[in-house]
Amino acid sequence: EEAEVKSYKHNDHPFLQSDKIKDREGRKKDDPDYNPRTLYVPDSFLKEQTPAQRQWWDLKSQYFDVILFFKMGKFYELFHMDADVGVAELNLVYMKGEVAHAGFPEVAYGRYAATLVEKGYKVARIEQTETPATMDERVKSMSRPTKFDKVVAREVCQLTSKGTRVNNYLDSNNFEGEPRYLLALDETNSESTYGVAFVDTTIGTFHLGQFKDDKNLSRLRTLTARFPPVEILYEKG
Repeated sequence: EEAEVKSYKHNDHPFLQSDKIKDREGRKKDDPDYNPRTLYVPDSFLKEQTPAQRQWWDLKSQYFDVILFFKMGKFYELFHMDADVGVAELNLVYMKGEVAHAGFPEVAYGRYAATLVEKGYKVARIEQTETPATMDERVKSMSRPTKFDKVVAREVCQLTSKGTRVNNYLDSNNFEGEPRYLLALDETNSESTYGVAFVDTTIGTFHLGQFKDDKNLSRLRTLTARFPPVEILYEKG
C-alpha cells in the first residue's frame, strides 16, 4: 500500500517537497510569518491543470491543512494527498489513473466527515454553487472567457473541526454525549488577566468572561477542567 501511495504524481511535485514548501504568500517555513494553513501553488502549474483541477488546487492553496470533500455531481471526491488520507483513514479505494483519486456518494458525507473529525482532521465541504445552465450564462456575459471559466463555480460551504461541529441535513448523528467546547483565550501578561469565550457548537451554548488569575493559573485550570476544550484559539505569538 505504501508503494502505491508513493507512485502518484502529487508526491513528486517540487512545491510539495518538505524543503521547498511555502505558504500562499510565498513565505518559507523559516519565516516567522509563515502560515502552515496555506500553500503556494505556482501559476505555471495551475495553467497546466484541467478547469476542475485548477479549482481544487486553488482551494487547497487556501485550506492546505484541511481535507477537501469536493462535490462533483452526486459524489464527493478526494484528490491527491487528500485521497491518501481517505484511503488510509476511511477505507476508500483509489480510482484508476495517475492522479490519486477516491470518492463516495453524497449521502455518506456525515459518516465520513465525522470519522475524520474524530481522528483530528479538519474537513471542508465544497459544493457546486451554480448549475451548468447558469455557468453557460456567466460565460456568455464575459468578453474573453478562458477554459478555466467554463466550469461550475464551487465554494467552501462548511468547515468542520472537533470544536466547530454543527448539525445539518447531511449529518447522520445527533452528537449525544459530552459537550465539545471551542475555547478562545486572550491573555494580558502584565496583569495576568484572561479574556475567555467558549462555545459548544453542537447545541449552541455560548459563554463569555474575564478574570484575573494567580501565578499558578488556578482559575484558568479550574475553567478548563469544568469546560474541557477540544480546540483552543489564541493570538499568534
